[in-house]
Amino acid sequence: MKNLEQWLIDFGSRLKAEREKHGLTQHTLAVKANTKQDYVAQLERGVRNPSLKTIMNLLSALDISADHLIYGSIQEKGNEMESLLKEFNDFLARRSLDEVSSYYEVVRFHSKFVDSGTK
Repeated sequence: MKNLEQWLIDFGSRLKAEREKHGLTQHTLAVKANTKQDYVAQLERGVRNPSLKTIMNLLSALDISADHLIYGSIQEKGNEMESLLKEFNDFLARRSLDEVSSYYEVVRFHSKFVDSGTK
């Protein structure tokens, strides 16, 4: 998986490209995403780490998928998926059955919201 600094730079580049593709200024995007123009500029330069709330607001403002903004291309996501699944499997292997069941319930609960947003 990429280090955080590189991910922030890549995220910022994708954010800027999407903003420009939609014909928005940083200020207009900031208003639509309920944040400030200087924060959008910092995100685009890769110097700020966005919160989940900010990411959700940006996705809504740009009407784009989280996959694209967070991971980039589908191919890029596919390459990272294998290592992420291995890392998660290793994480779960170190847990008790009760803990794994609890994690599963959290994921299942969350997926209801994700799935309802894609229909």
